[in-house]
Amino acid sequence: MVRWTWISEMNEFRMKLGLQYEQHVCIMLRMKRCLFLLPFLFLVSCERGVEAEPTDAQALYDKAQALLKPNVEHDASDFKGAWLCLQQAAKAGLMRAQLDVAGVYFAGGMGIPADFQQAYNWFSLAAAQGSKEAEVFLGILQYDGSLGKQDKAAAMKHWRTAAEAGIAEGQYRLGRLLAQQPESLQEGVDWLVKSSSFVPQAATALGNIYYKMLDDTATAAAWYEKGAMAGDPLAQHVFAEMLLLGDPVEKDSERGLAMLRMAAGQDYKPAMVRLVHVLRNGKNAGDNEKEAEAWAARLQELVKDEKAKPQK
Repeated sequence: MVRWTWISEMNEFRMKLGLQYEQHVCIMLRMKRCLFLLPFLFLVSCERGVEAEPTDAQALYDKAQALLKPNVEHDASDFKGAWLCLQQAAKAGLMRAQLDVAGVYFAGGMGIPADFQQAYNWFSLAAAQGSKEAEVFLGILQYDGSLGKQDKAAAMKHWRTAAEAGIAEGQYRLGRLLAQQPESLQEGVDWLVKSSSFVPQAATALGNIYYKMLDDTATAAAWYEKGAMAGDPLAQHVFAEMLLLGDPVEKDSERGLAMLRMAAGQDYKPAMVRLVHVLRNGKNAGDNEKEAEAWAARLQELVKDEKAKPQK
């Protein structure tokens, strides 16, 4: 689901959802760029003196971005002012502003609570103007039941629209949904293959399908490896186990440990548990104790933080 954390360097929301993974940034990146996702962002007063107010939608959108960038005239970002301009641009009909407003309501943050109904409304307006990125998020809201009731049929319709337009994230989500039923399994596999070069989790999903449903462990291993090399921690963990056990690939304990370290480095807790076990019980365990202690401490920290979070 795209339940996301605000990821690095400003372009994540737009990145996944493009016709080309590098070109059509998954809206969230656009959101990060033009709203509140700069590392140095903090709130200040909206008042900026007597500069002329923009009147058209694009000018309002440009001002929203400018207010987030400290410069020689303004030494801090102005989120409140940017948010006001962004909303005005969205109401004036600018599609990219509608996407950004929808994204803020989808995720919440910087004092703005998540509001799935508002997110749905704004994504719908953007979709009506032809945004295929918006179709992905409309599908997520329908599939997750964020509006009160899950609607898989509606989610599939939105994701198919995005998938057929070449949106990798839409292809991935449509593929996973189709693969849940035997009669549409092959179509699901086809969509997952199309998206696998851009969405690491698609390769992992293909690994699961070939391993659990098609009983083809060799092909499964190849897909897990692809997902692992693309950075998916689940694939890294699964492929690490295959390397450590030598089944169905050739045994390679060092590479298996490297894969576990990559997954653990992303704070993937199951891989951290396994890594600590291997370090403490494998070859040269004594030499690895300090590393094992460090990973165990990090794992305890993550578990503690998770328990401290308020329950929804």
